[in-house]
Amino acid sequence: MIDTGATHNYLASAEVERLGLVLEKGVGRVKAINSATQPIAGVAKSVLIKVGAYEGKTNLSVMVMDDFKLILGLNFLRDTRIAVLPHVDSLMMMGTKPCVIPTLAGRTREKNLSAMQFEKGCKRSEPSYLCTLRFDEIEKAKGPIPGVIKKLLKEFEDVMPDELPRKLPSKRAVDHEIELVPGTKPPVRALYRMSQPELVELRKQLKDMLESGIIKPAKSPYGAPVLFQKKADGSLRMCCDYRALNKITVKNKYPIPLVADCFDRLSQVNYFTKIDLRSGYWQVRIKEGDEAKTTVVTRYEAFEFLVMPFGLTNAPATFSTMMN
Repeated sequence: MIDTGATHNYLASAEVERLGLVLEKGVGRVKAINSATQPIAGVAKSVLIKVGAYEGKTNLSVMVMDDFKLILGLNFLRDTRIAVLPHVDSLMMMGTKPCVIPTLAGRTREKNLSAMQFEKGCKRSEPSYLCTLRFDEIEKAKGPIPGVIKKLLKEFEDVMPDELPRKLPSKRAVDHEIELVPGTKPPVRALYRMSQPELVELRKQLKDMLESGIIKPAKSPYGAPVLFQKKADGSLRMCCDYRALNKITVKNKYPIPLVADCFDRLSQVNYFTKIDLRSGYWQVRIKEGDEAKTTVVTRYEAFEFLVMPFGLTNAPATFSTMMN
């Protein structure tokens, strides 16, 4: 690792024997980024370093390190006259043999845990585990699809369409029922304001759902507003704000599978299968008579869902029931 915050060059003590280095006695202590100090185990003089097209010798202070095998600090940067080019993820060596070396830009997509949060977890007298996950990018497979795969896709093309059939799903043993707390009044909320692009997208999505039989015009005492959330690809996802309806809905405490249990079952396997339904909620019908409770109010009209929309409190329980 190239570290502009390190004053010297450091080598992990575990690498000394592997590389067959001879150490000279070192003096002093090192203060790490976590403020902990430790003594220098020794100094390896004139160690050959190769970085890309660069080749040269430098001194390395040896110490115990867990995360890195080698850290090149400021003295190496000065000796080799390195210029850091973060805008192109590269280093420029401007010594006797100038060269440009690409760097690996690591990305941490996992959520960081602060020291205070970890301390609170430890105070609960429960076992605590701390680990770091490294994500390796895997390139997507390229090349033509094998013939055996094409044959399989062709055989089952009726259950693997690019889009859902533009009609209501078949009747199944499980429908989504919305049971309300006795004595409650139908909730209705005012419209949310939308920008012109959102109104255009709203009309487009409503038209598509009408043609697919997912919704139909409604005359109902219920009314939930809609809003848009931008997805990762920049497109807009229409969301129904059913919070008022969810407050007066009798909760279905159907047991949802634990993610941790699923991971445990997969931890020692090399091959496994999964099923990912296309718009799975839209493959579950609303129980006959409950459609009006799903009514959403929009700038253009009120509509009720004929299939299970996203955002209802008991939707995960109903979906798990159907899958089981």
